[in-house]
Formats: sequence, structure tokens, C-alpha cells
Amino acid sequence: MTKLLWPEVRTPDGISLPGLHCTSSGGEIYPGLSSTVSFIISGGEVAMVDSGFRTVPEYPSGVLDRICEILDRPGLTLKYLVQTHWHLDHVGNSQYIKERYGAKVVCHRIERPAVEDPFIASRPEYLESFGGDLGEIAADLGLSGPGDLLTPEELVRDHWNFPVQVDEVVDDGDVLRVGDVELRVLHTPGHSPGHLSLYNPSTRSLYLGDVWYFPSPCHPWPAGRADEHVDSIERCLALEAEYLFPGHNLPRSGVTDTRDYLLDLRIKYQQLVRGILVALARFGPLSLVDLHAEVLPIKDTFNFSHDGWYTFSINAMHCYVRWLHEQGKVLREVDGDGTVRWAVAPDAAPEIVHPTGGYERDRELIERLTRPGGAVVA
Repeated sequence: MTKLLWPEVRTPDGISLPGLHCTSSGGEIYPGLSSTVSFIISGGEVAMVDSGFRTVPEYPSGVLDRICEILDRPGLTLKYLVQTHWHLDHVGNSQYIKERYGAKVVCHRIERPAVEDPFIASRPEYLESFGGDLGEIAADLGLSGPGDLLTPEELVRDHWNFPVQVDEVVDDGDVLRVGDVELRVLHTPGHSPGHLSLYNPSTRSLYLGDVWYFPSPCHPWPAGRADEHVDSIERCLALEAEYLFPGHNLPRSGVTDTRDYLLDLRIKYQQLVRGILVALARFGPLSLVDLHAEVLPIKDTFNFSHDGWYTFSINAMHCYVRWLHEQGKVLREVDGDGTVRWAVAPDAAPEIVHPTGGYERDRELIERLTRPGGAVVA
């Protein structure tokens, strides 16, 4: 049996256990999958950010063992378990941690219903609560009907069913006090509607959660909103954090590194928006499925299939197309057979440059750089 590895990273605030994320549909339910789990420690009190994925008995317990080793150290009391959002890899251990250590479970008020009842994903009221018309959303996505939008109950029961009672809800601007530390709560929606991040201004440490996740939002519009996700990225950039702890993968340190990490995410979304407009200008009206195939072809990585229905990246595409539609840059057209297609508005079509233009520009740039005194002008 393979031993799961969970390295411990010492941080200015305490400890962080970097979490893994899968790159395929099979990995989505693999017990090694987990969020990053961070511990902010001051005066013997601890705020824990997310709890990781609780593994099934036939596998080593992995990150849960490491969490307990840390919290069982003398002199530590777990005050808060802060849930950045309700996805299974971030809440899987929460009920166990709450019962064992008496932690107060905290999340954003919008996220509370799903944290306490993961089966909400299999019921229509989740999308309806954000003002969505399920028939219209299903048509946008090329589905046969509203029922196809919902996560199958058996999938939730077998893999996502990790409910935990929430003790306190927070909103943007609230403060959580842990020992001598005051943690600022940031509502950073996009990946999920009630997603939150934490910021410690005394060490300039940003606990990012899954703001980093590409492609997001993971839920179709209007539960997912591209404008909110872009705003969350910009807000995190403006903090100029010295330390950044993403919901998965290694932490970053130094303002240059943390800024580059977030700028890379910003660029990905700028390219996604341009890709949508270019594809529609080049090919004419396209269904969301066809548009997705043109703009985000790496479906094995960015989509996790449930009974043949692809989710994450096509949901992100839906949110961005709808955002462009709200701005008047993309038009929604319905064929006689009910197929929804999207077209670029005449005044929003981008200039399409022939690929050789890029090669010529690169050659000119190299020549300038290799000349004495050559400089790059943005």
C-alpha cells in the first residue's frame, strides 16, 4: 500500500500542509486528493483553514493523520475551522475535526447551506436560489433538460457527502481573532458563490483558497459569475501579499512571486475572453459545446465527466459567455429546434491577425534585444 506524502511547511503564521489536486476525472475521487490545510497559530490558539479530504478506510488516512499530529501538540487549542468553500476536498475532514477538537466551524453565509447539506447539488433549488432559470441554463449548455444540470444523488452519496454543522457565518470585512492575530475575511466569489479567503495583514499572508483554480467558476451561470471571479483576482493582486497559500499546490513567498502567480491567472482569463470572441468572429454562431471545443480543447484535464456530462470547464465557459452577453459583446440566438448559439456582436469582433504577424514581431523583438542597448517597450 502506497504511503501518502504530506509535507509540512513552516510559515510566518504557523504551518501549512500543501494539498494535491487531480488532473483527470479518475483523480477527482482518489483519496489522495486534498486541499491545502493551513494553521494560523498565536498565543496557543489555532485557526485552521480548510480540513482536506477524509480518505476511505482502505487507504492510508494521509492528511488527516498530519492534521491530528499538529493539533495534538501540547499547548494548542483549535478555535476556528474556516471553510473557504463547500467542495469535498476542502470539507472532507471537517466533521471529524469538529467532534475531536471542539472547533467552531466558520464559513461565508452564502456557502452555509451547501456545507451543511452537500445534497443541495442534486436539487434544483441551489441554482434557482441565485435567480437561474433551469430550462434556460440547460438550453445554454446543450442539455436535454433541467434534470441534467443536477449532480446525481448517488455521486454525492458515494463521494461528496461530508456535511458539518456551521457555528458562525462571516462576510466580507469581518475579523477573526486568534491569539494576538486579527484575520481579515475576504469574500472572493467565483470558484463558488460563497468562497472566502483570509488575510493576515501583520505578516501579509493571504490564504487564497481556490481563487487560483483554472478554469473557474465551477458552477454554471448565475451561480457562477465570471465578473465576480475576475474581481476576486484583482482584489487579491491589490493586497501585494508577501506570502500566498493557494488551496492546492505549493505556497508562494515574496511579492514578486505572489504577484506573478496571480498575474498568470489574470492572463489566462484575458486569453479565455479573447478566445471566445475570436472563435465566434472566425466561425460564426456556435453552440456552447462547439465553442468550448474550440477555446478549451484540453477536456481530459479541465472536465470531469459524470455519466458523459462534462462539468468544470464548460461551466466556466458558460459564465464567461454570459458575462460577455451581459456586456452586449455576445448575442444569444435560438434556432428553430431550440439549439442555443452564441454570436459576436458586430462592434465587439476582435481583429484577427494572421499567424505570420506574430512570427515577424518575434523576429523583430529578438533583433532589438540582441543589439547593444536594445530595450523592450511594452
